[in-house]
Amino acid sequence: MTLANKLTDRHTIASYFARTYLANAVYLGGNEQDIIEQAGLSTQLLNQAKSRVLPSQLASIVRACWQLGGDELLGLTQQKVKVGMFALLAERLISCKTFAEVITKMATFYTLTGDQLQFKIEHQGSMVHFSVNANFETQSNNPTPNNLLTELLLLICHRFPCWLLGQVIPLTRVYVQHSKPDHHDEYRLMYACPCVYESQDNSLVFDAKYLNLPLTRHANELEQYLSETPLHWFKKQSYYDTFSAQVMRILEESNLEKDSNVENIAAQLNMSSRTLRRKLTAEGSRFQQLKDNARRDQAIILFENANLTIAEIGRGVGFTEPATFTRAFKLWTGVSPSTYRNYSSALEIPKESQ
Repeated sequence: MTLANKLTDRHTIASYFARTYLANAVYLGGNEQDIIEQAGLSTQLLNQAKSRVLPSQLASIVRACWQLGGDELLGLTQQKVKVGMFALLAERLISCKTFAEVITKMATFYTLTGDQLQFKIEHQGSMVHFSVNANFETQSNNPTPNNLLTELLLLICHRFPCWLLGQVIPLTRVYVQHSKPDHHDEYRLMYACPCVYESQDNSLVFDAKYLNLPLTRHANELEQYLSETPLHWFKKQSYYDTFSAQVMRILEESNLEKDSNVENIAAQLNMSSRTLRRKLTAEGSRFQQLKDNARRDQAIILFENANLTIAEIGRGVGFTEPATFTRAFKLWTGVSPSTYRNYSSALEIPKESQ
């Protein structure tokens, strides 16, 4: 059986985020099993350190945090930001004319609503540093790490303006105040640029040439966007400017059973395989790692199709021998394909991911 891979709008996220948001929701008074089931997950799956979740599943847990705490900042700051504040901001930003106006009004809005967030917009040569720092609660018993909120704020500050523009603004660097976390490999998927840890501010850095880009979205599109929040913040962005992103896009659109070797991918990018490997190395990537990530994500999503056997899924992502697929999948996720599938087999996937 040959499987054509058309899963370009679907990817997976490290289960670390689901576990950490879940712990926050439980601290805020939620029932752990109810939240897990509502997200279409299982305790067994979440307990696997290397397991992956869908964007819609993570979004479901984040919504639970907001509803339980009544706070868009997860109960981690000295003051709350009531649920609905982002929607109010979005309704103001949709009428902006340029990217520069968006980030300026975003900073002004949160400054007027309280002292829980501090924004700065600084020009350093041809680059803009857009910073957001939270005034964290210092005496809280909440076990949730503060960097969870920092990671979320940086995603919002980048991905919502990009949605308004209708295109992704490439980041050249991200600075964060916290130390390098164990899940740092996920940052390349989140921000697609180098990250500097233990910095003075939490900042997004981009070229000032993008500041005058016009908005392309309209008010009638915003209603749908807000109804799905925070799902859009966790979906993969299309960064076509990096070679790593171009390779991933081609892999996601390719038949992994036949067309995913480095020579074929390099040819589609009009270069030799040696040149492609050198360019990927310069970006901190490796072709095999990118290919493995694509195989892993597509295999996990194909598990949803109960009519496919493990062997068929393995062949569909490029493995001719079931045993080879099993070894690789266990290396990626910590468990065998059959065990992983059993953990998620009876679950209802949230509607956004279908």
